[in-house]
Amino acid sequence: MPNSLLLISHLPIIPPTHTTPCHVSPRMSLNNNNNQTPKPPNPSSLLTSLPKLLWGPSLPPGLLISTVRTAWHSTWQLMMSQLAPSDPSGSYSRPTSKFRHVATTQFSRQNLHLYVALPCPWAHRTLIVRNLKGLEETIPVSIASPGQDGSWEFKSSSIPGLDKDILVPGKDSANGCKNLREVYGLRRGGYSGRTTVPMLWDVQNKEVVCNESYDIIEFFNSGLNGLASNPGLDLSPLELKGRIEEWNRVIYPNVNNGVYRCGFAQSQGAYDTAVSELFSTLDKLDDHLGRSRYLCGGTLTLADICLFTTLIRFDLVYNVLFKCTKKKLLEYSNLHAYMRDLYQIPKVAATCNFTAIMDGYYKTLFPLNPGSIQPVMPSGCEHEALSRPHNRESLSSTESKYVQVQ
Repeated sequence: MPNSLLLISHLPIIPPTHTTPCHVSPRMSLNNNNNQTPKPPNPSSLLTSLPKLLWGPSLPPGLLISTVRTAWHSTWQLMMSQLAPSDPSGSYSRPTSKFRHVATTQFSRQNLHLYVALPCPWAHRTLIVRNLKGLEETIPVSIASPGQDGSWEFKSSSIPGLDKDILVPGKDSANGCKNLREVYGLRRGGYSGRTTVPMLWDVQNKEVVCNESYDIIEFFNSGLNGLASNPGLDLSPLELKGRIEEWNRVIYPNVNNGVYRCGFAQSQGAYDTAVSELFSTLDKLDDHLGRSRYLCGGTLTLADICLFTTLIRFDLVYNVLFKCTKKKLLEYSNLHAYMRDLYQIPKVAATCNFTAIMDGYYKTLFPLNPGSIQPVMPSGCEHEALSRPHNRESLSSTESKYVQVQ
């Protein structure tokens, strides 16, 4: 499965424009005190006053509007080409992971460290499986924050947690690096490629073990049972592997990556295709989950974890910022109850820091939100709303008929 990616480390930054202040003689009032030193002009006041002097209360001239529009569109395309590479049709093309095949990599299972970021749904998968399997002590974690240049940084954060158990961003406790780029650079031979989360790190050998989210959660599920406090939990049982893979082939392109295909589309046609496939799949998922507690019947699997991390961000971010506006998740009665069901599993809510998620999208994805204005959190996304009864227990009493989603 392609690499998990929220932000690109080399997202270009447009430097602020520096203007030479104009020397304007202040108007003299009849009551002006000659002994009073005039205050220097306020730059923001000048910016507000200049348009009024040039064209009064009217809109800016058409030539200025068209020039600015053209310049902004060209700059937007340049930034989007770095943030979200696209194919010739303008459809988002997610880059593949560099470090794969965790099962065949030689490393010490007792010296692993997980690097994540809370806004990223791909990293979120690894945190949930880590918690459910009881690997918190075995696999320490360092949580990065998105920097203004789009890179992942390690710093103390003022982002609050729901309670003392909820995860918050912080310092790099494994290597003491300032950002994730430095961590990747510590590996033998260095590294100058894309520095993404999640990333599993071999502390002893200073090497990247894996930075593909699905490889990591499969490894956490079955590769560390000797060190896990909940080894009996199997999120990918042998008899369900076929179903799990089938669901992933539907959910990944149309939902997990589908929301990004909507938000990062660089043509109307690419967006129209992506949004149609997204909501068609959500409709079918809602129908299926009206008869089945989880995707594969009465058993929680990795497919559910992968779907959950997109659903929990849907009304919070994707519906607004990524133009997934046809329906809110709250309007899907079965899908929303299913999301609440998973959220209420012990140790899952602690991985969901909604303030950090919103900061990571609205304040950092400059090409999608130039003003960095963050909307208010939807009431349906607050902890109290997500803790409401889901009444889905009865659906797990019998195995529902499996329905394939095309």
